Amino acid sequence: MSEQTLTEQIEQHHQDVITERIGVRRLAAEAGELDDQDQAPAAGAEPEGPTLRELALEEAALDMLAARVATAKKDVRARMQVALDAAARRDGVERVVATLPDGEAVATISLRAGATGPVVTDEETLARWLRQTYPEQDWTTTRIVREVRPWKLAELVAQMDAAQAAQIIDPDTGEVHDVPGVMIKPTRARTHALTWKRTGKAAVGEAWRSGTLRRYMQALTASTEEATA
Repeated sequence: MSEQTLTEQIEQHHQDVITERIGVRRLAAEAGELDDQDQAPAAGAEPEGPTLRELALEEAALDMLAARVATAKKDVRARMQVALDAAARRDGVERVVATLPDGEAVATISLRAGATGPVVTDEETLARWLRQTYPEQDWTTTRIVREVRPWKLAELVAQMDAAQAAQIIDPDTGEVHDVPGVMIKPTRARTHALTWKRTGKAAVGEAWRSGTLRRYMQALTASTEEATA
């Protein structure tokens, strides 16, 4: 490779200095060490978007709001469930429409019934009973304690679920057995579901922007002391 001339060496030095300065300014901007004037783009330059500090603030603000939204949603769902359960018992009501102050329906909230079925409360007792009642069947395994093979347990639970009783019928003798270690109890709590109308989300968004929903958003705009009280 031929040796650079003096002119070429000077030009290369200028390029290296410019490159170094650009890198230093970029690192300083990311560290928040440049003032607003230094960070302002040159005249005619294309804006580069949010700065690192602006992005950090945006993420922090959204993280705080997301936590408040999650807490507020959990709270209102619990209160709504209590109110729906009471309305269903009192008046048979299982559905309510969410309506804006101007009368526009934006969503429907519907009650979902819970479920009741067999729950194995003592598998060791169940396994011991199966071993004694059906000794010729290989339905259990023995380790430290005896337990029912998973496939057979699923089969037995399905039978009891269909009968809604902790009982099974012997397919050979027709005898009805009370199954120990199993109880019929709630397996899924009552809950409710929200279904949006076609234009519901847009309407709620506009109501939020206009301030119509201010009283419903107090959990999001409360002071830190109020939010954690």
